[in-house]
Amino acid sequence: MTDHADVLHDVLWVEKYRPQKLEALALDGDNRAVLAGYLAAAEIPHLLLVGPPGVGKTTIARLLYKALDCRVLVLNASAERGIDTVRQKIGTFVTAASGMRWNIVFLDEADALTADAQTALRNLIESYADRSRFILTANKLHRIIGPIQSRCQLIALAAPPLKERYRILATVLQAESIAAEPQVMLGYAERFPDLRQMLMGAQRAYLAKGHLPPVQAAETMVNGTVLFERLAAKDWAGLRRVAATDGFDPGQAMRELFWAIPDDHPHVGFLRHVVGRGVHESGFTPDPQILFLGVMAEAMEGL
Repeated sequence: MTDHADVLHDVLWVEKYRPQKLEALALDGDNRAVLAGYLAAAEIPHLLLVGPPGVGKTTIARLLYKALDCRVLVLNASAERGIDTVRQKIGTFVTAASGMRWNIVFLDEADALTADAQTALRNLIESYADRSRFILTANKLHRIIGPIQSRCQLIALAAPPLKERYRILATVLQAESIAAEPQVMLGYAERFPDLRQMLMGAQRAYLAKGHLPPVQAAETMVNGTVLFERLAAKDWAGLRRVAATDGFDPGQAMRELFWAIPDDHPHVGFLRHVVGRGVHESGFTPDPQILFLGVMAEAMEGL
């Protein structure tokens, strides 16, 4: 007989319960109506989906292109962010003839593309609009160049409200036959604005305890001063624990650390240079946790 926990180890809740219909998504009324209109018409403009992690950008893109008469090219710009990817992979794809109505390019994390790559992408969007559509996602709108923004329909997505996060967690736990106190579920919903992190954190806690325990206090909810104290003490183990904590945001942690470095520290210039560079690179790295630890290691080396 297969143990329930073994089954959960094999299937992540975030994938098992990924919404398959628009109605299941946590959306505001205006965005829901716009997307429903696209699905009803079986046609979309170029789209730019913008919002923080875990709000459903990728899920929305999948729902849309699966409903269209199209062939699809899926790329993650954080891993393939240069101009060669745009010219060779995307350029070849959109110029190829097919028996379908659309060539759809889904470019996830498009804000990681270099400026040159975005310029080349703009040209493709403009040149092949008769048979191609582009769906771009981004965490930061300001990292997308204006000419691309002007050619796309912008859909701004916000973190789902607390009530929606609670509802989704309760639905998943009920489907998994897991009993949990309302206050415990509320604790996870309050702690994690990111739905993906909320479900992953709850699943990990359940597997570790055999029940859903109260959410643990976030070690990452430290201010920049605490991070600097660990860095100055060369507390590598402590920094690794922080980086491994659920909900850890490396970019935010480095921003807080940057401003917490004392002005009179003997190595203030070096430290701010290293941490400031890390803040910039956090918008492009495929692995923010490794970037954070690499920055901490470099900073320690210079102390």
